[in-house]
Amino acid sequence: MAYVVVMGSFPAHVGMEVGKRFLKAEKLPEYVKTEHVFNAAVGETTFFSIYKIEDNSKYFDAIKAIVKRFSIYMDVVGYKYTLYPVLEAKDALSLVGLG
Repeated sequence: MAYVVVMGSFPAHVGMEVGKRFLKAEKLPEYVKTEHVFNAAVGETTFFSIYKIEDNSKYFDAIKAIVKRFSIYMDVVGYKYTLYPVLEAKDALSLVGLG
């Protein structure tokens, strides 16, 4: 099973615009599940979204779908995000010969 974490932030004064766009955002494919979405307000609004890709053979397509979903915010001033492909610890350990 594969995961993608998206972390980002936006200024508080564009929060209403971000919320409106979020409600209109394109749906993700069935093989991409939203595990968690966390928000924190520390000056800016910061978010962490965790997506689970249930079919490893669709990992590249899943990343494209997630990026496409986030493109709706492209012209919101101050909105930024970074997409991180991540591994579970057991899978990461196998990369160094420990799993």
